[in-house]
Parts: sequence; C-alpha cells; structure tokens
Amino acid sequence: MGIALAGALTAGLTACGADSGDAKPDGRLSGALDGIPQDAADGYLTYWDVKASRQLLGKDKELFGTLDGYGIAELVQSRYEKDPARTALGFDETDVDTSVQLAAQSGRLTGRFDVAAVTAALKKRGWAEEKTDGGVLLRDKPAEVAVSASVRSSSFGQNKGVPPLGAPERSVADDPAYQAIVGCIGEDTYHATFYGKDPKGRLPGLTLFAIGARAGDDGTSRERLCALTQSDEGARGVADALKAKTAKGERFEGATVEVGGGKTPMVTVEWANSTASGLRPGSQNQTGELPRLLMQPH
Repeated sequence: MGIALAGALTAGLTACGADSGDAKPDGRLSGALDGIPQDAADGYLTYWDVKASRQLLGKDKELFGTLDGYGIAELVQSRYEKDPARTALGFDETDVDTSVQLAAQSGRLTGRFDVAAVTAALKKRGWAEEKTDGGVLLRDKPAEVAVSASVRSSSFGQNKGVPPLGAPERSVADDPAYQAIVGCIGEDTYHATFYGKDPKGRLPGLTLFAIGARAGDDGTSRERLCALTQSDEGARGVADALKAKTAKGERFEGATVEVGGGKTPMVTVEWANSTASGLRPGSQNQTGELPRLLMQPH
C-alpha cells in the first residue's frame, strides 16, 4: 500500500469544513508544499518540520523516536556506512528545516546547504555534475540530486526527475483540497502524511485525508486525522468507519469522531500520542490501522 513511507524512504481544534476560499495559507507546512508540483497531489506526501522534530527528539526520544531519520532516506542509510552523512553527502539534518517526501522515491528539503560541499561529496562517489536553473544537478542514473543554497531535491525512482529547486507555477499548496486539510491539521504540525487524491481505493465520497501531529509546550503531542468529504452521505460513511476504532477495547477508545458542516464536510478524529503500540507520532504510517479504513473500497 505504500503507507510506510518513512521506512522506505492540538488539542482544542474544532471540526472544520472545506469552504476556505482561494487564499493560500501562509505558514511552514504550506511553504513546504508550495515547492511540490501540483501533479504530485494524487500520491502520498509526507512532511517533517525537521527543526521541530530534532527538538522533540532531544526532549523525549522514547515518545518521538519514530521521527528519527526525518524522512530523509540518505541520512538513515548513512548510519550504516563508514563515513558520516556530512562527509558522504555534504549535509546532515542540522542543515535542514523542512522535508517533503513523495511516493515516487523523491523529495525536497529546505534549509541551508553548502552547494560546493554537496557537489564535492557526490562527485567523490562518482556522480556527474551538471548545471541547472538556480543550482547544481548531480546524476548517478537513475538517481538525481539538485541543490541550491536553500533547497535540495532528490529522486531515486526510474527517471522521474527531481522536484524543482524553485516554486513551480502550480503547486500542491494551490490545491483547494490540500488547503482545507492544512487548515484542519494546522500549519504548526511537525509531521504529517497526506494520503493522496487518487480516487482508486478510497471510500466513496472521500476527496483527501491526512494525519498531522502537533506538540504542546509541555512536551505532549496529539495527532489529528482530517478527512475532506464530498457530501453529507460521504461524511457519514467516513465517520462510521472511524468510529469502529474508537469503541471500547479498541486502540483509539474514547476519541471523538466529529463531522463538520458545509457542502463538503470535514470529518476529524484526534488522539493523544503515547509510547503505547501504534500511538507514537507517525505510527499510523507503519501500521496503517486508520488509513486502511479509508483506503479500502466498500
């Protein structure tokens, strides 16, 4: 199903609808999505606020251990190699602000990158250097990396190409469905997965859903699933599917499923993260317990 993207690779909100108008939200999450071309909207997208994730890991590694790796597959892989990431890749997680990883084995990082260091590190490993708009492009077919002083894009799929260094003409952040979901999970989410707009395998009447995690000042964390539906009937179907997991004896016992108003209601369910199985931040990417409820055809 491609749910375990990270491996291969707050309280107080009210239920909300999708009538958000055409204004693009302004924030860290939307800013990261603004670098992803709109043609990626149908597939999975995973987002990390890397700076926030590093701080949370420093406070409580047991609770936030699922964030380790920050969705950057090369950094995880570098731990099994003799050279540290900065030597092998020319950067490490301290250089990164945000990360968006796509289902097509590609991703886009924002932060501060030493272009010369990244170029030298990859050329030392046999990668070929080319010029590209706004930066340097390196190739080791089929893999590609493009890097500028503020963006590093990569692709390890079969000739899929890297996300652009600059903002595309139309981005995922321009998509009204993504705007509605971002408004629901919150711009200050530190980790989120969007499960794509591809209608195949979705519950009838469901446009898009995502799970986002937000941290409190006291070190606690809560996750919220937001599902944008197409009608009252679609919302009822999604809500009924989620309620099955909030019953007594279930993992999400006691969580409340809420249905918003408007012509395209937003269905939400929120729970507190903990170290219990399946309840750490991002665990639903690995278990697929809730996502499967909304992805299976009925």
